[in-house]
Amino acid sequence: MKYLVLLTLLFSQVTNAQKQEKILFVGNSFTFYWNLPVQLEKMALEQNLSWDVKQSTAGGATLRDHWQGNKGLKTKEILSETTFDRVIFQDQSTYPIKHIDTTAFYFSKLKSLLPLNTKVYLYATWTYPNFPVEGLVMNDSKKIESNLRTISKQFSAVKIIPVGRAFDLFSSKYPEIKLLTDDAKHPSHNGTYLAACVFFASLSRQSSNGLDRRYEGNDSNGKKIYYSSVEQSVVSKCQAIADEIVFQK
Repeated sequence: MKYLVLLTLLFSQVTNAQKQEKILFVGNSFTFYWNLPVQLEKMALEQNLSWDVKQSTAGGATLRDHWQGNKGLKTKEILSETTFDRVIFQDQSTYPIKHIDTTAFYFSKLKSLLPLNTKVYLYATWTYPNFPVEGLVMNDSKKIESNLRTISKQFSAVKIIPVGRAFDLFSSKYPEIKLLTDDAKHPSHNGTYLAACVFFASLSRQSSNGLDRRYEGNDSNGKKIYYSSVEQSVVSKCQAIADEIVFQK
């Protein structure tokens, strides 16, 4: 009988250790630039976490587009047909400020498709040069996060991923390192790596310190590709900023 109990406990421990978490990103190019979801999955694997990270994204998509099925999106079908452990929602970058009621309305409708035990997050992005909202400037992302927190408080256990605040802090400390591409809007490979570190620390509650600087895989033809490659000097700065923001060091 003792052996049976021991075997049962061991089997339970192995099963729990091997349990894969399903994670879905719902967003647009601020999510898919430089393979953010893939980088996050690779970071988790590096730390012996089994995360299956998927995305439903389209360039310029709003949460309204996701609900209405515009731009070829099938987000409602995906959420209705697959059970995810965590779902991360990202609206078009200006909407949490210019159209906060619209963001809140369609977030609520999409969230209603999820089981009650699904962990839900709002991705707080960043401001950028020529941000089309009067009075907001580069490195002033607090308003985006503040508005999303107002939305999150209308629901139980909706958390914020503070990527924009990490961008602001990083840029204030290291203005010589570009977090945006030449369009001065979308994340560069450095920016996406910083975002991935913030997501990793936020979701795992583990430090991002020591994560690899480069992640690779294979394309559809089986040839090796790099999802990201960031200079080590930049990597350590990204990890430190992410941990400072997430854990309020």
